[in-house]
Amino acid sequence: MEIELATGVMLDADGAPASFDWRGELFLTSSRPVRWYSRSLWWQHAGQAEVGQGRNLVETEMWRLWAASTTGRYFFQLRHQLPEDSWEIEEATG
Repeated sequence: MEIELATGVMLDADGAPASFDWRGELFLTSSRPVRWYSRSLWWQHAGQAEVGQGRNLVETEMWRLWAASTTGRYFFQLRHQLPEDSWEIEEATG
């Protein structure tokens, strides 16, 4: 799957995705999201880091969850990109 954007991401009180828009549909989280951090090779980004932003280049917040819309239920793997605060869908299987 080509990486796509999730927009309008709303978070619950714990900071987990509760809902988002994808392909023109609203998806509501239907399972407890699981968070982990993916790491890249720090030396590939060493020259790009601004002061205070190094962690955001090395660690990426990832989420796995089930979410449903009016057309179906999907398993998603989301990537939260900081400092841009953008959300990308790495995987969506129904």
